Amino acid sequence: MAAASTKEPTAFGISPKTAKAVADPWRLRILAEVGAKPLSPSQFVEQFGGELTHVARCFRQLAKWGYIEVAEERHGRRLGAAVEHVYRAMRRAHFDASAWEDISLGLRDSASRSTLSAYQQRVKAALQSGTFDLEPDRHLSWDAIALDGTAWVELGERLDEILASVMAHEAMRAGRSQKVDDEAIPTIVGLAAFRSPEAPSSLLKGAYRQLPRHPNELDGIDPIGPELAKALSNRWRCQIISEVGIRPLSPSQFVEEVGGSMTHISRCFRDLAEWGFLEVFEERNGGRRGGGVERIYRSTRRPYFDAPTWEALPQVVRAGISQFVLTTYFARVSEALEAGTFDAEIDRHLSWTQVVIDRAAWRETGGALDDVLVWLPELESQSLERTEDVEDLIPTTVGLAAFRAAPKSQTFAD
Repeated sequence: MAAASTKEPTAFGISPKTAKAVADPWRLRILAEVGAKPLSPSQFVEQFGGELTHVARCFRQLAKWGYIEVAEERHGRRLGAAVEHVYRAMRRAHFDASAWEDISLGLRDSASRSTLSAYQQRVKAALQSGTFDLEPDRHLSWDAIALDGTAWVELGERLDEILASVMAHEAMRAGRSQKVDDEAIPTIVGLAAFRSPEAPSSLLKGAYRQLPRHPNELDGIDPIGPELAKALSNRWRCQIISEVGIRPLSPSQFVEEVGGSMTHISRCFRDLAEWGFLEVFEERNGGRRGGGVERIYRSTRRPYFDAPTWEALPQVVRAGISQFVLTTYFARVSEALEAGTFDAEIDRHLSWTQVVIDRAAWRETGGALDDVLVWLPELESQSLERTEDVEDLIPTTVGLAAFRAAPKSQTFAD
């Protein structure tokens, strides 16, 4: 979240005075949906649910506080309805630290769930319309790292800067006359950094982050070639990389906790080890299968699809990889919400916005997210150097995404 402010809300802020009122899950959902396209209360209810009387009152309150305004009045579509008011967004809602801290933990949890629900709906719409992977240089990544207080603040500030930059790009584009050939890309940018439920020592144990890096390696992130990319696109290999990146696992543990055939999963583990993404760091006697040897694997490096490799993959392969990255990421979100850690830190970051930007701004945004992904291992390394006790670190999940939004006419109820 942004640093605490004593001013009344800016174009992206909420003052402590109105924070509790705006944090209502229905009002937050209305702000998110009207920010994407104009809506009337009855249209909102038809698409997203809720009781019309309450939703209409929320619309009026948000208009009174200056977040939305009536853009159109038309004859009501329902029997006996008089005038239907269609609202549009005037400014985006963004809680700074002082406003967020003034809200109870229960209300913060409800507000976060509402924000995430709206974001997931946008992801779903983009996947189903085929726009999510339409741009070969779209960004989608998440990582789990352990940070000290200094690094945690640095990360939050970096994400705030990216959010502000995206807003500025849209404002600049809207403020200048558009050329006929000026490409407009409807874009969803999603950013998150929140406390994960596992202990820091569990996250750090045996993972690649504790291994010495080669000087020529890019902070442990290595681009994948096209041939290896197709091999990694297998559903189970993708999920193994995600799960082992969080904590060491054996094939039998993976099957018990996640699923799959033992024979196939064991082969996938061996393949990933042969390709250099995993390694055996412990062998236990009396394994689960017939009392033999149980091999425990850990990650050795982060797989990373650079733009040329990603573009070379067939669309169906890109879509499959995206689906599994999203599945594992939202599973992390759900675990943190259920464990009560998602909103445990007042200054955790959660934001998504839908903007229209040009190609240059699209590339700049993707580059900024790539830079954050590369920076995360360095941020964790600095935290480990500064801390005396790893249990004092914050186990952190970071989610980064920038993708082409679905057409505005295509929406899906939750």
